[in-house]
Amino acid sequence: MAVPTKMLKPVVRFREFPFGTTADLSMREKMSVKPWLNQDQALDYLRSGLILGVTMGADLTDWFDPPAKANPKISGQPEGGTTEMTDGTWFWYAGLIYFVEKYNVRLPDEFLQHAAKQGWHVKKDRIPAYHYDCSYFEPSCKIASSAP
Repeated sequence: MAVPTKMLKPVVRFREFPFGTTADLSMREKMSVKPWLNQDQALDYLRSGLILGVTMGADLTDWFDPPAKANPKISGQPEGGTTEMTDGTWFWYAGLIYFVEKYNVRLPDEFLQHAAKQGWHVKKDRIPAYHYDCSYFEPSCKIASSAP
């Protein structure tokens, strides 16, 4: 029996991320001087995600502080910034954790509401066994906007 495919929604689309384009927002547009409401809980949620795959050369550059790498710690271990993660609905690169933590990058309200409904923790044992996919170029993978 074939495993069904499920399209995931990207949490963010920034021009600085892999597959980002000049039509996408710059991460700078979502940076904040101070942490935002529920930022720590959102970081916990992102860190608790299921790792979908690790790419070779998974380092992600911190474009705002080169040559620093945007490789966050997950469960106490450094993880490559281009490591793909999910909660079964949303998709993100592990490097997003780094940018939220270091630059207070704001996440979309739709994603934050979803994470809050999950108790700010990805329940990995409840993620169905699908073939997960996401194309940044598919209309179904458009993301919601977030408050400034």
